[in-house]
Amino acid sequence: MMNIRNARKKRQRLTAFLMFFTLCFLLLGPVFRSQAARPTGTVKNPILNVRSSASTNSSIVCKLTQGTKVTIITETTGDDGLKWYDVFFAYNGDAKEGFVRADLVNVSGSTSGGSSGGSSSASGTRYVKPSVAIVRTYASTNADIRTRLERGTTVNIISSKTGSDDGRTWYKVSFTQNGNTVEGYIRGDLLVESNPGGGSSGSTDVSGTRYVNGSVVRVRTYASTNADIRSRLNKGTTVSLISSKTGDDGRLWYKVSYSDNGYQMNGYIRSDLLSETNPGGSSSGSSSSNTPASIRPAVANIRTWASTNGDIRSKLSQGTGVTIIGETTGRDDGRKWYKISYTFGGVSMEGYIRGDLLNVGSTGTTSGSASSGSSSSGNSSAVAQVRTYASPYADIRATLENGTKVSILKRVTGEDGQEWTKISFTQNGNELEGYVPSSLLK
Repeated sequence: MMNIRNARKKRQRLTAFLMFFTLCFLLLGPVFRSQAARPTGTVKNPILNVRSSASTNSSIVCKLTQGTKVTIITETTGDDGLKWYDVFFAYNGDAKEGFVRADLVNVSGSTSGGSSGGSSSASGTRYVKPSVAIVRTYASTNADIRTRLERGTTVNIISSKTGSDDGRTWYKVSFTQNGNTVEGYIRGDLLVESNPGGGSSGSTDVSGTRYVNGSVVRVRTYASTNADIRSRLNKGTTVSLISSKTGDDGRLWYKVSYSDNGYQMNGYIRSDLLSETNPGGSSSGSSSSNTPASIRPAVANIRTWASTNGDIRSKLSQGTGVTIIGETTGRDDGRKWYKISYTFGGVSMEGYIRGDLLNVGSTGTTSGSASSGSSSSGNSSAVAQVRTYASPYADIRATLENGTKVSILKRVTGEDGQEWTKISFTQNGNELEGYVPSSLLK
């Protein structure tokens, strides 16, 4: 009887041991699996939800904090179309497994489903699918906007990669814009293999010359009054026709080329704002052409068109030398305005200034203490305009005085072909970012 009880106890102990071993194996199985060289990652966000499956609708296994290390078992596509990782990790002393979205993890090594962010070679031609597609500086919807392309625009594929934030396929592309070859990133679903053309988005090649017939006409980035304003052209300005199309308002628009501040640019103008004969009133006047002048007040605003409602293109300090290249009557105040050329930050520019703010006939001298420095042309600036993107035509985000300390984020080639620097700075207690010509920094 004693032997039977002892044998029963032994079987119970063995069963308990086997159950314990099985439990340990289930808990530590991922650890054993990790011995094969698997990629690892660290959590990007302050808090990351680990899910029971590749879906934001699945239950939360646990929450991981920023910097937590995970080991990637494999990758899969979730029910949201995004890339997810099946991961295991240590949590409160236990080994756990679950799913996290790929864009929320910084990965080192390659996953079983391919690279998490590396580029793959690709080639061929694609066409822009939507009415307007945004081209970015890198593969992310958080990246700066490089430009906008219209439906049917041809692009050449350079490479493809998975977006750093959305897990989707992005293409690095090259294309021609305003006579320049430009590169950038566009999301794969915004491109198609055959030209969509046709319908209200199709365009027809046209040619010829037209003249602006409104006092001040806005040139848009695409055929819509909702598009960004590229330039403002005065009455009588000559433009060359490139193509015509029906805008999203159902009206006829022309894609035109024109000169603005010495740069050859393209944009869209509604057809009713152009005429075949010159209506007169062009901003240029032979009687005041190439006349030297200098800035009269301590600081004067140079506007994009002849109105105090015009955007501020630059600020010039007292005594700065400029050249008058035209004369016109202000649209809003009926006063005399001059179109001038000048050098700002080492870049030749043009703009408008009210006549009473100039000393006509003065060649100008280097400005005084308000100046940020002088140049061989006698021009200088007391302030720097911080733009929303790398272009002298971009909106002004802020104005910084000479000597303001800024942090350099990166350098890029601007829309004007010059080098620009993206900076961060503090103004009125707020942290801001924007672009300035690199020549304004030292």
